[in-house]
Amino acid sequence: MNLSTSLPEDLPWSEQQAFLLLDGATLSDLPQRLKQLSPGANIVALYNCAPFTALRDISPMLVAIQQPDEPIIQFYRQQAHEEWAVLLFSAAPAHDVAQHLRKLLIVELPEGLPVALRLADAAVAQALFASGDQRLFGPLSCVVMADSVSAIWQRHQPRLPEYPELTTPYRLSPELNAALDRVDRRRALLELDAHLLKNFPERHGGETVAQRWSMLEQLEAEASTLGLSSQSELFYYANVMARLDGSPLGQHPEINRLLHSPSLQPIGERIVLAADLARQWANERGRP
Repeated sequence: MNLSTSLPEDLPWSEQQAFLLLDGATLSDLPQRLKQLSPGANIVALYNCAPFTALRDISPMLVAIQQPDEPIIQFYRQQAHEEWAVLLFSAAPAHDVAQHLRKLLIVELPEGLPVALRLADAAVAQALFASGDQRLFGPLSCVVMADSVSAIWQRHQPRLPEYPELTTPYRLSPELNAALDRVDRRRALLELDAHLLKNFPERHGGETVAQRWSMLEQLEAEASTLGLSSQSELFYYANVMARLDGSPLGQHPEINRLLHSPSLQPIGERIVLAADLARQWANERGRP
C-alpha cells in the first residue's frame, strides 16, 4: 500500500485534545509498547470495566496525544496501513471519551442479539462513522482512519453542534449491520492478500492492494461458486490458482475433477487434495 504517511491537513491539533485508540487484540504487548513510546501519557484501557476485566491485556487503549510529532504518532503514521488504530479529537477529557466508546463495545444486531465491536479497527470505525448516525460521535469532533484498500485517509465529523445521547444497548440498523458484514469480507480479502504476498510474491501482481483488489475479489467469487466458505478453504483455492499460474484447468484433469465433478467427498477435503496436486505439478517445473 502506498498510503501517504502524512496525516490529513487541517486537523484540530491546537483546538481539541487528540487521542489514539489502538487495538490491543492486534498489537501484541500493547501496554508495554505504550510505556516505551509514550511514558507518562494518559492512557485508558477500555476493557477496564465489567464484563471485560479479564481481557484487559488485549484491551483497546485510548491514549491522549499532546503534540502531532510525538513518537507514538510517528509510529502510527508508519504503520497506519495495518489499520489497528483510529485517531480521534474531542473537547472532552479522556474519561468522557472512554465512557462514550465503552457504550459501543457491545451492541445489538437488528434482531436484538448482542455482538462485540472492535472499535479500534479502522474499517469498523469507518463503517460506524460513515453511517450518518450522529449519536455515534458523542463527544468526538473528528475521527480519522487509514483506508489501506483505497490508499487514502478517511475523515468524519458530526453534522450537529450538540450531540444526541447514545443510549445503550445501541442497536445496529440493517444498513449498518450490512456495512459491518462488508468489513468482515474486506478483512478476509486483506488476509488473503497477505497470504499470497508471503507465499507467492512473484505471481501476486500489482504494487498496491488497490491494484490487486479485483483479483482478490475474483478468487473469492470463484471459491464461493465451488462451495468453499472458510478462510482455510479460500487459501487452498488461492494456492491452486497461484501454483497453476494461468495454466488452464483443462490441462489438469485430476485437479479439474476434484473441483468441478459431483462427488460425495466434501469440497473442503477435495480442495486440499487439489492444492497438493498443484504443488506437485509446480515443483516438477521448478516453481515454488
